[in-house]
Amino acid sequence: MSKSKKPYSKVIFAGTFDRLHEGHKHLLRVSLSLGDHLAIGMTTDKMLEQKADRESIQSYEMRYNKLMEFLREENVVDRCVIFPISTIEGGADKMEDLDALIISDDRKVLENALRINHLREKNGLQRFHIVIVPLVKTEDGKPLSSTRKRHGETFREEDVIY
Repeated sequence: MSKSKKPYSKVIFAGTFDRLHEGHKHLLRVSLSLGDHLAIGMTTDKMLEQKADRESIQSYEMRYNKLMEFLREENVVDRCVIFPISTIEGGADKMEDLDALIISDDRKVLENALRINHLREKNGLQRFHIVIVPLVKTEDGKPLSSTRKRHGETFREEDVIY
């Protein structure tokens, strides 16, 4: 338990963060509201090589810079650490000081989180809490996503539904 009024000391959230959008920002803000410290795993370019539209995904460096810009705007850089991940586990199966994994309500993401917790147990570590945050949707009821942005869709802030 955290010494502050937040439920957790250290939480983790991971993603690609391509074309950083309100959905990412919402998940990051929720993560920061739950933990004193946030470990942010960002997928490497190498991990994305097999992704269908890889050539249109921003580089790791560009994604990192945009994420840092957001963290500076939110004045939370001192509470966050960004690290590269090249596997779905991203090292969370071996990190000793994690209290919670923050995920979106995507079924595949939940399956990965449950698998990571199983690996943590096999590695003699305590399971972390899995906190599921609903995806941010747009006016049309579909989740806001980097894929949609890569395909040219644009969203105004007033079109986003939390």
